[in-house]
Amino acid sequence: MNNSLQERTSILLKESSEIHQGVFLTGPDKIELLSVDLPSEVTSDNDFVLASFGNCRCASDAKAIRQFDSHARVPSGVEKVALGHETLQMIIQAPVDSDFSPGDIVVITPGHASEPIDPLSFQPKDSGVLAALGYSYQYLGGLRRFNAVPGVAPSFIRKQGFGNLFNLVEPNNDTSLISLAHAEPFACNFGTNKHIFTFNEKGEFIYGVPPRSILAYLSGTARMAMINLTIVASVPDNELPKVVYITGSPAKLAEMDRYALILDLRERGTRVELIDRNHPEIISRLTEFGKPNIIWTNYASQESYDQACAIIEDGGNLNSYAGAADPKLVINMPVAAAEKFDSFSLEASAQISSMHHNISPNDPFRRNGLAEKPMVALLGFKDDSPRIEAYLQSLPTGCGVYIPNKPVDDFGLSTLSSDSSFTDVFIAGFGSEAVALYQSVELQLARSAAVNFLDGDALVPILSRQAHYVSRHQICGSNVPWFLTNTSEPHSDDMVVQAKSPVSFDWMVKGVCGLNYVTKMMDEVERTQPFGSFFAFTELPDLPYVEVNSEAFLDAAENTEGLVAEALKQGASVLSENGEKWSRKVEEAIYNGYQAPYPLNLER
Repeated sequence: MNNSLQERTSILLKESSEIHQGVFLTGPDKIELLSVDLPSEVTSDNDFVLASFGNCRCASDAKAIRQFDSHARVPSGVEKVALGHETLQMIIQAPVDSDFSPGDIVVITPGHASEPIDPLSFQPKDSGVLAALGYSYQYLGGLRRFNAVPGVAPSFIRKQGFGNLFNLVEPNNDTSLISLAHAEPFACNFGTNKHIFTFNEKGEFIYGVPPRSILAYLSGTARMAMINLTIVASVPDNELPKVVYITGSPAKLAEMDRYALILDLRERGTRVELIDRNHPEIISRLTEFGKPNIIWTNYASQESYDQACAIIEDGGNLNSYAGAADPKLVINMPVAAAEKFDSFSLEASAQISSMHHNISPNDPFRRNGLAEKPMVALLGFKDDSPRIEAYLQSLPTGCGVYIPNKPVDDFGLSTLSSDSSFTDVFIAGFGSEAVALYQSVELQLARSAAVNFLDGDALVPILSRQAHYVSRHQICGSNVPWFLTNTSEPHSDDMVVQAKSPVSFDWMVKGVCGLNYVTKMMDEVERTQPFGSFFAFTELPDLPYVEVNSEAFLDAAENTEGLVAEALKQGASVLSENGEKWSRKVEEAIYNGYQAPYPLNLER
């Protein structure tokens, strides 16, 4: 067994130039284990080469698996993409001018592009994709044994607003590989909670989950909700939420009732209400101890969206957590009739100042007013000349503006076309008329756009697919009843929190396998939808898919032989001594049985 880091990276780099295996998405609902290579053109001295240690299965993979190249992050016409974005890897080759060295163990920022790009060249492209790890590349994915990354990628990703591509891990002696691989879902949830905003009495933005809130996790029995609640619970007792409502199936709620996390919250004074999602009086149950002011919809369904809209407290925040595979799902926001102003000029000034946008891509902080480079649409004004002129006169010189059938050059502004992308949209008119105008431009809204219903009195159906990740737009104005945020696109700053001071997620590990059994594991997990985390060890390829308990490990050992059987037996021994709970010691035992060096124990 080789425990020298330098020798190990040298061995891995040599192996990376040979045929190796990876799990790829090759078509709709088609996952394959393939033998592949890294061609020399992607592994030059100016490129990074990495060895993957493993990857956690993420529920969001299922959406890409079903949609393949109709997914926003999978390139059109692509032959295959390497799966996996919850990954831990070792850098085995780095450009000489980079900040990294062979042997560095890193978690990789999944979000790579906030504008369409060609995923091979990292160059902007009109018909490109919002490229991301595990969705867009054939040479980079957590479920490839070896990976290649262009040397230009780190600087490109920083410019896109995602921070560092590679994030060094600094585990303590108890940290498992799997807990480190949870850096991505940790960052997703940590970042999501940072982006949540409400307003105080002075109209100032208040960020994050307010102390002593009433919270709801709709369809909240799954892994991501529990990661989020773990983060919410990591505050002093006097800042804990007063009430947490969680909906789900009776079977999963019964299991959750015994989670240490739930027992600990109750002991510390939080009322945790576990509610059957099919309860006939579910709206009453979800408001019994007060209306939630922060809600996460953890599964995209019309039912959960309608429940959220029915129970949310005025001024609260609804977080659309899961991206909808069904593009027709909507969040129905009831926008009230707007206030009246003494003059159109006062109205224009107030409504423009009520718009708000992220300060920069993926930045949780927002600024009031128009976008930095505004592209404005003024819709529904009809022949209301004084009103529309008041808005035109309030816009900054040179601002791009679209008004149907009306040029704006005489106002010192530039005229946009009807198919432009818009950062700020003002819609005059009431009810269904205003909704129709909104729907006519919804798919043209720019990243972090703002929309203002100047007259309101409308039930606005916001497409769920437009409400996933922080690129979503905001409905602004004093007549908005509550606010929308969504899943964070994982940022390196948030991944570093987990990389440097890991929270243990070992209690969530329910199944493991080697690379050769990933397709079986993913099929089984997709079919049964069990709670927990499921991890694939990429450098232990023949480890069968097995539940995390000593009996299952020993049963699996009887059906195999050699080093695999020995690894399972040694893992079973540690599990039986540790209350059947996953831990770093289980991983060390499995690697020892394989006669392979455990990555976190390599001598540096």
